[in-house]
Amino acid sequence: MSYTIAQETRIGGREINQDRVAWLATADAVLMVVADGMGGHLQGEVAAQIAVDTVSARFRSEAKTRLADPARFLTTALQQAHQTIVHYATDCRIPPHAAPRTTCIACVVQDGEATWAHAGDSRLYLIHGQSQGPAGVAQTRDHSIVQRMVDAGSLSDAEAASHPLRNRVFSCLGGDEAPQIEVSRRVSLQDGDLIALCTDGAWSPLGETLVAELGRAPLNRSVPHLLDAAERAAGPEADNLTLIAMRWQAPDPDQHTLDMAPAAQPVQPVQPVQMVAAISDAEIEHAIAEIRRRIPHNPNGAS
Repeated sequence: MSYTIAQETRIGGREINQDRVAWLATADAVLMVVADGMGGHLQGEVAAQIAVDTVSARFRSEAKTRLADPARFLTTALQQAHQTIVHYATDCRIPPHAAPRTTCIACVVQDGEATWAHAGDSRLYLIHGQSQGPAGVAQTRDHSIVQRMVDAGSLSDAEAASHPLRNRVFSCLGGDEAPQIEVSRRVSLQDGDLIALCTDGAWSPLGETLVAELGRAPLNRSVPHLLDAAERAAGPEADNLTLIAMRWQAPDPDQHTLDMAPAAQPVQPVQPVQMVAAISDAEIEHAIAEIRRRIPHNPNGAS
């Protein structure tokens, strides 16, 4: 595989950074994951760390050196992260209404294809044909109240950007309700395609600028440049900001052209998948033990 990746996370105008980001790779597969700990709940940063660590640990365990089923892996990993956060909150005696919660978006690239899954309003953008200007863009659909209003036709995209409920999500990892996890179909990648994962602190102030500007420079320059722009646009109350992006390079352009769909062909929206079997208690306890090695916690819920 041939690709470049750049990532950056910033605290913005907040007291702590509750965002977390990571990427891992084998010879045949790449995982990228972003989590945004939710404000208004105790230890959002711990929930985000658990999510990233759990998904990453499962990737290390299963990708030898590729995943048998990326979609199933993503669904199971996000479910395990949710259950691990719930067990952590119970162990710390944090009341359900204040328990740690996080959004999460994760993507696997394998066999020249991308598959992603998410819960909440952290986003993935897939930008086709970026080498000659964007020819098609796919993005995840936010699990948010305002997105439902936009879908129902009662709110425009412009109105949604400043709506007072824009940060209210109905699906997340952690809490007393099972998350709604959506997973995409496998999408073939074309030479020069860009995949970007980001928290709402990055995409919300930028809007369409994020997609338009991401490919204008090498990623190690465009990623920090875009976070600079998002911080300026958001002002002193800027949320935590995180962005990770990959540029895909096809190993054989001639064969790639024959096998892949034309760049202008629209990408299908993500579709919900059925829940898979529950994670075992042993797997959850192992994940909690791994988290405890790195994250001190207070039984009273202080971060």
